[in-house]
Amino acid sequence: MKSVKILSFFLAILFFFGRASFAEAPNVKADQVYLDFGTGTWVADGNVVITYKDYEFTGEKAEYYPNKSVLDLFNGKLSGKDVSFFAKKIILKKKNNKTQVEAFNVKDGIYKQYSFSCNELDLFDDLVTLVGDASIGSSTSKMTGDKFSIDLKTGKVEGTNIKSSNVETSSKEESGNSAETTTNIGQ
Repeated sequence: MKSVKILSFFLAILFFFGRASFAEAPNVKADQVYLDFGTGTWVADGNVVITYKDYEFTGEKAEYYPNKSVLDLFNGKLSGKDVSFFAKKIILKKKNNKTQVEAFNVKDGIYKQYSFSCNELDLFDDLVTLVGDASIGSSTSKMTGDKFSIDLKTGKVEGTNIKSSNVETSSKEESGNSAETTTNIGQ
């Protein structure tokens, strides 16, 4: 019976990601996988591991709302390709036949060789926005600010209320700029 529930959850997730072949179907493992008949929500609870293409989510709980094409992931880590981060809640939703990622209370994030953290993260169509207590850093420098927008194709970073510091010479005074700032982090 448990395998039937897990297979059903796979099919629901497959529907969410749309047009995926069975070779691309997500793999879901959890202590419990069940359908909440009252809400129509699929739930994976306890030691959740979801793998799909080049991405993996590990965490406490996942809820899939088929009527909304929304997958909520709780208290876990999303990792894949060049990105990895911990968050209290991660939301995946369909928008214009693409998947949009929203995350809240993001900690210990890594994009390529850059680290980041923020209160809210939004990723859609190669544009990442970090909002609230946002920081981006490398082994040699760190920027903090209210908001950063990163174009993943070009590496261009724009931000507001940015303060930057050189990690190697941390005794230097931080420089602040309340205007919008643009920099290029490269690829």
